[in-house]
Amino acid sequence: MDDLDAKYQKVNWTQAIPFLGNYTKDGQRGINAGKSLAKSIDTLIVSVTPYADLLGFQTGQATPSGQPKPQSIEDRIVFMAQTLDKISPDLEKVELDITNAQKELDQIDPNRYPQTLAGKNIRSKIIEVRSAINESAQLLSQAKPLIKLFPDLLGNPNAKTYMVLFQNDAELRPTGGFMTAYAFLRVTKGKIEPLSSFDIYDLDARFNKKVPAHEAIKKYLNETYLNLRNSNMSPDYKVSMDLFYKYYRDIPGFPKPDGIIAIDTRFPVEILKVIGPIGVGGWGNFGPQNDPACDCPQVVYALEQIADRPIAGYRTGRKAVLGPLMHSMMANAMGSPKHLWPKLVNVVLDSIKQKHLLFYFLEDKTQKVAEDFNAAGRIRPYAYDYLHINDANLGGAKSDMYITRQVEQEIETGNGTVTKTVSISYHNPRKGSNCNLEAGQLCLNGVYRDYVRLLVPKGSKLLSVVGSEVKEQVSEDLDKTVFEAFFTMRPESQSKIVFKYELPPLDLSTYKLLIQKQPGLPIVKHTITLNGNQIEVDVNEDKELILN
Repeated sequence: MDDLDAKYQKVNWTQAIPFLGNYTKDGQRGINAGKSLAKSIDTLIVSVTPYADLLGFQTGQATPSGQPKPQSIEDRIVFMAQTLDKISPDLEKVELDITNAQKELDQIDPNRYPQTLAGKNIRSKIIEVRSAINESAQLLSQAKPLIKLFPDLLGNPNAKTYMVLFQNDAELRPTGGFMTAYAFLRVTKGKIEPLSSFDIYDLDARFNKKVPAHEAIKKYLNETYLNLRNSNMSPDYKVSMDLFYKYYRDIPGFPKPDGIIAIDTRFPVEILKVIGPIGVGGWGNFGPQNDPACDCPQVVYALEQIADRPIAGYRTGRKAVLGPLMHSMMANAMGSPKHLWPKLVNVVLDSIKQKHLLFYFLEDKTQKVAEDFNAAGRIRPYAYDYLHINDANLGGAKSDMYITRQVEQEIETGNGTVTKTVSISYHNPRKGSNCNLEAGQLCLNGVYRDYVRLLVPKGSKLLSVVGSEVKEQVSEDLDKTVFEAFFTMRPESQSKIVFKYELPPLDLSTYKLLIQKQPGLPIVKHTITLNGNQIEVDVNEDKELILN
């Protein structure tokens, strides 16, 4: 880049020429940005070299201490817990260089350039590069506090205890699934030690406070008082966990965790795809392969068989299998070959991004870092158009295992108003299960009972709802306007529910839309039409879109 810069100085005199000078200045800005980026990359390479094998890069170098390179992923995590905070000063330098590159590129106006030249895209490429640099700067800004806190999260210097909460996404609930079981982990300087695991019903048996249940639980499950298993009715994971922990902490005899980590079934499935099938002593074998008995991953079917098939009498703690399964998965992952380490890291990162892995911390500064990294399942404030669709399966078996969803958003602007029609189509193609208790069979696919909510910009006005079996309700929560409805759907059928509403006054001259994904769901296709112009978006994470 220095050579290019030196050669470019020969034409720098043209900056003074009207019209042509703008392009000469843009060229210099591009070179300056390139030099800053090259510098940031050099710094980053030096910083991450000690962790290169974990990130998927090959390196034969020794650790900074000169010690032999650790031989297992557990050793690498211990090493990270002890050393990761040392790269924070380097990240400050990287951030400064990326910011300098950003400033240079922001001065380049893409509209000065043609859409195409000699058959090559020009304007879109400039926009693409600027966008990539902006995203990198944002990611680094989010990652910096996380990296600083990482040793503390990994129990260095003080050990941490975490509750792992299992949410069954086959029975979808607002934060990702029905809370079916939980386990505890202790992390000491990077070493992870599984502790005890329990069925959520055992916890409810010790919870004796008479707290009114959520209105939807009263109405659709006919339960007057709160059970802790139903405390995740807020679409915001932190709000739900605040309620859960408020009453959990008063139950004697249980650990007081530093955080609550929620996972759904997709997380173990993806881990098993990397490490392969495993055995769990006393419980059998578990793998990611499809089981034709349910047309679902074998590990999911095996867990449903153990936890929910009717049996004679009562086997205590059937759902506690999730603890030993987690222990076995961790042992296999920690002992996995080196070439699998980056894949395991990617599973964790993808699970966070796609909300199959959620974090809640008792300490405010740690919670803030999780929120900044979008790992805390928060409903986010947003000044433009916003949509979050939230389904709660209330008494509909494990039907979410088979249900697919598609969303259509039709947006019409005119006369200073914006009218939206949001249509959600549900399809369950599979034959129903025999849910008669006397048959003793596994009730996976039954009549779906869905309490559905739309969270939209605060002040939106509901015009109509089609497809609800009850009168729609309008309320406010989480600084949003909320539309509520309810419908049922039999196996081998389809349903559609349609909400039409008017947005409040917003600055939508540039039409920005944030779609927040519900935890626990797979990809949902959204077809969005703005004044006749249509795009399709696969929503498997939170998506911010510019529609015009």
